[in-house]
Amino acid sequence: MELEKLKIIVEKKFPTFDESEPIVALFNPQQISITKTGWQGQGNSLQPADASASLTVELFFDTSLLKAGKSSIEIGSIIGLDSFGSSRLQDVRKYTRKIYQLTEKKSGLGDPSRPPICKLKWGRNTVLFQGVLKQLTKTFTRFLADGTPVRAKLNCSFEEWIPPEFKQKEQNPIDDPIRIVRRGETLTSIAAEEYNDPALWRVIAAANRLDNPRQITPGQRLTVPPL
Repeated sequence: MELEKLKIIVEKKFPTFDESEPIVALFNPQQISITKTGWQGQGNSLQPADASASLTVELFFDTSLLKAGKSSIEIGSIIGLDSFGSSRLQDVRKYTRKIYQLTEKKSGLGDPSRPPICKLKWGRNTVLFQGVLKQLTKTFTRFLADGTPVRAKLNCSFEEWIPPEFKQKEQNPIDDPIRIVRRGETLTSIAAEEYNDPALWRVIAAANRLDNPRQITPGQRLTVPPL
């Protein structure tokens, strides 16, 4: 069985994601933690917590390990030659830079004051989490003689993100039409009927905070926000 790598699918233009150019982990993580606060208070004063879920993961990068088990052609693609003809490992920042940039604001998302939403995906159809990269700590642990870093670990903290307009609609649900799911319907077919665009199924999924958009059931009530 082919080894599946953890991928980060980055929002291209709200509400679509660029599945064609994911950020692929150099090595799969050993552990992923997801935290969600469901209730707050004590005893009879418990109230639902209005808190987003968070995911933390440590990603490991080491360009020296890329050489192991590679053919000479493959090795040639990951190392260069200096002026004296000796092999030189790649700067690990080539691999960490794309993740580091996920903390920065990105234009074209409808709201210029936020970074892009990311989907963490491991396996062909398994989305582990969707949110923004809230915090990142990058630690270099191995260097070449000239100071070039070749090993690093990234401690990443992602926070669940829901567009502000959807949060407002959750507080005022009367503003949005409610649709009862009929037998045989999918989010794609509902989006095609409501918006004339099946690709907008993610808008409905986000508005209803669906953990698994592929599993909707007949009789289920869905909020269909206007665009």
